[in-house]
Amino acid sequence: MAEIQHVDILIVGSGPSGTSTALHMVKNNPEWAKRIVVVDKAVHPREKLCGGGVTHIGQNILARLGLPFEPKNFEVREVRLLYQDKSYSFFGNPVFRIIRRDEFDHWLVKTAESLNITVRQGEAVTDVVPHDDYVEVTTEKAKFHAKTVVAADGSRSFVRRRLKWDDDSRVARLIEVLTPENARVQPEFRNGVAVFDFTPMTDHQLQGYYWDFPSYVNGQPYMNRGVFDSRARPERPKANLKQTLGDSMAARERSLRDYKLKGHPIRWWGKDGRFAQPRIILVGDAAGTDPLFGEGISFALGYGEVAAEALEDAFARQDFSFETYKEKLQKHPLFVQLNIRTRLARFAYVLKYPRLFRAGWWLARHAIKLTRWRDPNYIPAELPQILLTDRVQTT
Repeated sequence: MAEIQHVDILIVGSGPSGTSTALHMVKNNPEWAKRIVVVDKAVHPREKLCGGGVTHIGQNILARLGLPFEPKNFEVREVRLLYQDKSYSFFGNPVFRIIRRDEFDHWLVKTAESLNITVRQGEAVTDVVPHDDYVEVTTEKAKFHAKTVVAADGSRSFVRRRLKWDDDSRVARLIEVLTPENARVQPEFRNGVAVFDFTPMTDHQLQGYYWDFPSYVNGQPYMNRGVFDSRARPERPKANLKQTLGDSMAARERSLRDYKLKGHPIRWWGKDGRFAQPRIILVGDAAGTDPLFGEGISFALGYGEVAAEALEDAFARQDFSFETYKEKLQKHPLFVQLNIRTRLARFAYVLKYPRLFRAGWWLARHAIKLTRWRDPNYIPAELPQILLTDRVQTT
């Protein structure tokens, strides 16, 4: 039997939310590096399905950690929203960056290791058993007695399932393909354009959108094409995602049959969700993320900021109930915005009839004109003023 290893903080999952939690702890006090262990069944760099969008929100969090944006990325300067024969755009310099998750996550892990944080890769968790004074976590290679556990293991979180972590959180669906492109010919590459096409909402009863994102894979230009289905109204029949993606690609002279199709779920954020129990907290996709656009990376990084504060408070007071963790999340400006996005998703994706959707489209288009996103030269270096508090500094 393996010797029991005692650790203060065991983080399950080395994606953006898990590494962000560790990095925020060490930024606040470098001594935490000796008290944190991160475990993950994957070995980096590893493939991860994701549109790869990192907005200025995520960039600001990285900047507060003192990290320059090093991974190779594609700068999107125009986001074009389509619905049937209608379109409008909002702009930024850039609006967001598109990264490859294998490269981005590997960079974060290497950064954590450079700060002496222990990251154990290729080591799956096989059991989680809470006790009054510790949580027993068994992996393929060791047994840990952890004072606290941070579940950062994604939408299909093993920790959630093992603990029968029931709540009313919803799960959205997503499928995608990568198509090789000629960057000199493809207008999205030339002009820095990302497309969100909402036409399938009425043509295919989709509760979401089709997307085209320019990206680079191993330095080569590829278009990331996919379909996001929020399932905002779970009682309605499920849209056929494969057919929806195939038809949308056919309209762009691409055949779905020629490419490898992949899919994964996205767990919704819900302000009434369950985010903690004694000695265990959830972060990132395990806790819930954006159901409006499916933006996950920036919010995953933000979870790390709040989780670090909650963990430091727990050890300072020797109170590991985490009774205030949910309140800390709800009060943080980033998650105030996430709650707004959740309400918008519940409204936008329940519009079943074209007439209603066109009316909502008209309102959104004119609302954008009242913001700075109408300006192609706008550099969104700061969080919107509505989100700022004394605790959140701009970069």
